[in-house]
Amino acid sequence: MTGADPGNNARGNVVRENFADEIHPRLTEHTFDAGQVQLNYAEGPASGPPLVLLHGLGRRWQVFLPLIPALSQRWHIFAPNLRGHGKSSRVARGYHGPQYSEDIVHLLRERVGAPAVIFGHSLGGMLAMWLASHHPELVRALILGDNRIIVGNMHHPMYKALFSGLRDLARKGGTVDEIAEGIGKIELPLPGSEGENAENVTINQLPGNDKAYLTRWARCVQQADPDTYDMVLDGSSLEGWDGETVLRGIACPTLLLQATRELGGLMSDADVALAKRLLPHHAHVQFENLGHALFIQQPEPVLQAVTSFLESL
Repeated sequence: MTGADPGNNARGNVVRENFADEIHPRLTEHTFDAGQVQLNYAEGPASGPPLVLLHGLGRRWQVFLPLIPALSQRWHIFAPNLRGHGKSSRVARGYHGPQYSEDIVHLLRERVGAPAVIFGHSLGGMLAMWLASHHPELVRALILGDNRIIVGNMHHPMYKALFSGLRDLARKGGTVDEIAEGIGKIELPLPGSEGENAENVTINQLPGNDKAYLTRWARCVQQADPDTYDMVLDGSSLEGWDGETVLRGIACPTLLLQATRELGGLMSDADVALAKRLLPHHAHVQFENLGHALFIQQPEPVLQAVTSFLESL
C-alpha cells in the first residue's frame, strides 16, 4: 500500500489533536484494508438495514454526526472516511472518482454484506451515483445531497476560491485553531458578483460560520491530503465523468436533495431535470434557505426529508 500516515502531512507540519466529541456513543471506529488504502470508518449498532454515509471533498465521516443519532435508531450505519480524508490513508495523486468508488465497493462487499442505502453529500453523492450505476447489486437506494451531475455545468468561481484556500491551509498544516482562523479569512466572491465589479466576502462573515462551526471544519482540513483539492481544481479527479451515462445505469429509488443556488448550491435545475427524466424512481426536495452544506449546518429539514424517503422504502 502506498501513501503516507493519514495523521501526517508530508508537505506541512500537522499537529495531531484529540477531541472527545469526535465519536458518538452508539458508534465504533474500525480500519479496513481496501487494497491500496486503509479506510477508517465508523459503524453503528445493527438496528436495521445498512445505511452508508459518504462525505464530501475535504470533509470526514463526522460531518454526519448531526443526523446519526436519529438514523442509527432504525438503520445500521457505516460511515467511511474516503481515501485521503480523516484517518484513512493517502495515495499521492490517487484521487480519481473510480478510485474513491472502488474503495467503497470493497467496503460494501466485505464489511456491509447486503445491498445498502447510500447517502452521499457533494463528492460523496457523485460516488454514490457511480456505485449504483456500476454495481447495482450493492445498492438498494440512493440519497444524493446537492452534488453535481452534469460536471460541465460547473461555473462557480466561489468554489475555485474556496478549494484553493482550503488546499493551501491543508498543505501548510498547523493547529485546529490556526486552520479555523485561516478558513474564516478565505475570501469568496459573492454570488452574482463577477468580473470588474466582483465583491468578496470572507467566510467568517457569512451566516452560520461561527467559531464552533469553523473549528469542526478545521479538523477536517487538518486531516485532508492537499492533493484531494488539487485534483478537483485541475479537473483530473472527475475526468471522464458522464453524468447522463451514469444516470442511465441507475435503477434504484433515488432522493435528490437540492440546495439553494444563491447560497452556493451545486445541484443545478438542469441536473434535476436530467435526473427526473432518466431515473425510473425518484423524489426531489428543494430547500429554499439551505446552502451546499445542508445538514452540516441545519440538520432538521434534511433529516425530515431523508427520514420520509427511508420510510417509503
